Amino acid sequence: MDERAALDNRASEKSGVRANGLPQLNGGVTGNQGQLPLASRLSELSRLVPPPEIAELWVFPPLADVQDSGEFFLFTRYLDDESRRVYSSRLLPANGTPAQQVVVEHGTVPAERVPRLVGRLQHRVGQLDSPRHVVIDGEAGRWEALLAEAHD
Repeated sequence: MDERAALDNRASEKSGVRANGLPQLNGGVTGNQGQLPLASRLSELSRLVPPPEIAELWVFPPLADVQDSGEFFLFTRYLDDESRRVYSSRLLPANGTPAQQVVVEHGTVPAERVPRLVGRLQHRVGQLDSPRHVVIDGEAGRWEALLAEAHD
């Protein structure tokens, strides 16, 4: 995260809404929701980040060598200057309680560098299979189609 974003986030912690527009929920934790199915996690994500702000989403499969691993999301949000803000969302265990979905902001990159970032992440986590890439392009209909498919 760049220095300005970090300062904005610290300054807005008391308001309950971070400067980047994401709600401040228990340090980014969306609540105790158990092992959520993909459709539920996507629905929760759309509650936190309005689909018209989402440019692209990648769904990484669960890690084969990590017990109780779930899908890992990487998504980007539009910024005014054609760059993208990059976020991840994953389930984390919480001290013996059911897992919680956590959204983390990672910083800002030029739009043309996002595919390379995704490739590097795929390599780093040792995924042989490519993540599922969904272009939302800020269109609610594309998000709804993704949710409908996830419910099937």
